[in-house]
Amino acid sequence: MKTIFTSVITMLKNDHASVMKNFFSLTFLKGLEYLVPLFLVPYLVRTLGLERYGIVQSAVSFMYIFYILTNFGFNYSAARQISIYRDNPEMSSKIAGAILILKSLLMMLSFIIMLGLAMSIPSLQSELGLIILTFGFIVGDVLFPVWLYQGYEKMFYLSRFQIIARIVLFVCTIILIKTPEDYLYYPMIYYGSQILMAISTLMFANRLLGVSIAVPTKDILVREYRLALKPFFSSIAQVLYTQPRLFYVSLIASPMMTGAFAIADKAAGVFQLFPAWLFVISALPRLSYMYEHEQEKCMKTLAMYQKWTCIYAFIMTPIALISAPWIIYAFSGQFHEEATFIFRILCVETLILTANIFLIHYFPISGNYDVFAKIYGITCIVTLTLFGLLMPIYGIYGLLGGIITSSIILLLITVYFRTKEKLLIS
Repeated sequence: MKTIFTSVITMLKNDHASVMKNFFSLTFLKGLEYLVPLFLVPYLVRTLGLERYGIVQSAVSFMYIFYILTNFGFNYSAARQISIYRDNPEMSSKIAGAILILKSLLMMLSFIIMLGLAMSIPSLQSELGLIILTFGFIVGDVLFPVWLYQGYEKMFYLSRFQIIARIVLFVCTIILIKTPEDYLYYPMIYYGSQILMAISTLMFANRLLGVSIAVPTKDILVREYRLALKPFFSSIAQVLYTQPRLFYVSLIASPMMTGAFAIADKAAGVFQLFPAWLFVISALPRLSYMYEHEQEKCMKTLAMYQKWTCIYAFIMTPIALISAPWIIYAFSGQFHEEATFIFRILCVETLILTANIFLIHYFPISGNYDVFAKIYGITCIVTLTLFGLLMPIYGIYGLLGGIITSSIILLLITVYFRTKEKLLIS
């Protein structure tokens, strides 16, 4: 047993050092992103009340519609492009400039659409101030060049900026939010600190990475747009049926049930993020680079990573299911039966998604965005159809049934296309 453990550690140090370094850095980075709000959630639930807290989180969920648009397909294409050209600082600088310009243009378009929707939907119009302030989430995301640091496999630099932002968030929340009427301060503090952090990471990119943000040529601008277009269709499908789920709940459920779903979804999100999704984000640039130069080694590494994540999921899921009441208590400061039940259902979804996580990401790693978009497109259509059919009859339980069904469909479609590709290659 000791020999096996030693060999695994040696392999990690020699063959996967950059991936693991970025994984632990990203874990720390996201840990701060979730840990401070985790401490703040019980305080916010007590101070704002569960209903007002649910309203704030519904506004965040609504913003994910515009997160789709501003991210376009850059969350996949940008890091891959930077990783390929990272030995060419001049080209990397122009690619970075192109991505920032394109994302900024999409952000302006998103703001116009957001205002139009908020002014036309009564439930949003009544909280127009909250909606506008929560758009800071989109501004901070557009300016935060995670893809740049990810492409250079130097995510650990971002943790320095994140520490400062989280300290500001924590201190200002405790000082400024004292009553339910102070709920507008939260998006101001949260996303204001995010925007300042994003600007700082851009300013220090040259010193930390050796790459500056340069004005791109028209050809580079057009090329980056076209490269992002294909993964955009997969992203829009993926986000449409996952991220705005709380917004969908708010349309059919009471504020109290919306608040319960918000707490359960946040808790399940942490379980899904740590460590499987962080491991994927850390490994994608390295695997993309390997695919271009050592395809056979890339495929073996991909299979090994999938095995690791599956083992983790099958160990942790029963623990999460058993510990669900105490996990919800940690997130909300109270035991809540509905939130506990929802959390357990979402844990099952996480298990299924983790079993598929590296299997499906073979397609963006290999640059095969067409199939990647097709997989998520089919899943999105089926899932939204299920939501439309089940939610009017069964309410939030219909939504949960649709969530589990969609994760199974995603896995089956992925296996089908991977099998089909292997047959074509052979």
